[in-house]
Amino acid sequence: MQSKLRTLFVIMMVTALLVTGCATATPTAAPAATQASAATVAPAATEAAAAPLEVNMWTYYGDTGAGAACVKTAAEDFNASQTKYVMKVRNIAFTDFNQILTTAIAAGDTPDIAIFDNPDVAKYAAAGALADITDKVKAWGEEDQFLAGPLNSTKYNGKNYGIPLGSNTVVLWINTDMAKAAKLDVTNPPKTWDEFYTWAKAMTDSSKGVYGTALLAKKDETGTFLFLPWVLQNGGTIATLDSPESIAALAFWKKLVDDGVAPKSAINDGFAEIYTQFTTGKAAMMISGTWNIATIKKDAPSLNWEVATLPYTKQPAASLGGEDWAMFSASKQQDGAWAFLQFVVDPAYGTKLTDCMGYLPSRKDILATVASKNADDATMQVFLKQMDSAAARGPLANWSDVSAPIQQAIQEALSGQKSAEQAMKDAAAIVDPILPK
Repeated sequence: MQSKLRTLFVIMMVTALLVTGCATATPTAAPAATQASAATVAPAATEAAAAPLEVNMWTYYGDTGAGAACVKTAAEDFNASQTKYVMKVRNIAFTDFNQILTTAIAAGDTPDIAIFDNPDVAKYAAAGALADITDKVKAWGEEDQFLAGPLNSTKYNGKNYGIPLGSNTVVLWINTDMAKAAKLDVTNPPKTWDEFYTWAKAMTDSSKGVYGTALLAKKDETGTFLFLPWVLQNGGTIATLDSPESIAALAFWKKLVDDGVAPKSAINDGFAEIYTQFTTGKAAMMISGTWNIATIKKDAPSLNWEVATLPYTKQPAASLGGEDWAMFSASKQQDGAWAFLQFVVDPAYGTKLTDCMGYLPSRKDILATVASKNADDATMQVFLKQMDSAAARGPLANWSDVSAPIQQAIQEALSGQKSAEQAMKDAAAIVDPILPK
């Protein structure tokens, strides 16, 4: 009987292979089990392979613009690189992002991953909204490839809550024609605060409304962003705003305005305003970032300029801008989100995303590639050098509460309401009690 069954089984298998759908049902158990396996298990496996797991990302780039297009391309590249996951991107207007995200967090219905302005990571991590990826990062083994400043922006209480997307920093932009006219050596740009003042003074022409330097001191985060490096350069910190070192930084800014080498409009000027002052010849110098490289060639094609690292007193320091990727603790697809993070910051993917967004890579190994590729680009070399001293703001869960008094101090000193000393001491009185102890 067993011999006959084996013969019948062989005949049926051969028939099934030769004539699809023509096999005749049989009452015997073994062929029925085999037939069920072929008819149900294989198609189910095929169906699963054709349905990748959905991973959702939110950004604050709105529905248009370079940022949205760049991230869309990165998501498409990730989707094309594998079949297990499919990344879907939702672009939210910048002004609505935090409110919509806060509502989603409260409801426990977050995306899997989002892009954050780097000072905001600590705030959301402290609220318990972000996934602790410390173990993932450790197992990954590539943490030491990231620059200290960008990496620090992803940490809170010693744990990893994100991966740097890309970074930017600021340098000193100099109108070389104006510098030469003032008999300044453009091959030896100012390296100290005193030299910076000398250059600004020499290029100021009050009769023509021309200032030696533009100055961004607007009462918003950009003001803090540009002022804090001067505090750090002189040995101050946010924990010592009332120290002589920190007070001297604001006193120097105040001197620039009081002496007329920087405009009094500085307290209202943002990046757009200082850019216009520089490109129209109303300011001989400005402090700004990588985002101006492409636009300045289009907006002021006849302007001759160069860049230099920021002048300093005791130690180099610069602003660190850029963004971080972070996963949510309520994410339904953390594995997929982590797979995307590894893909998009891997040297194999290179600088495609950061080039598109006008950022510098946050990884040292990729930065080295950029430096080599741009060995003859003097502008890029200055930015790359400045990145070594770019410092993150915070990271603090209550960063906005720390930043606001600093902005107020800048406004009060530069407008003449208070001395630099009094303004900084008043700021310290607000900031000190809310700093972690």
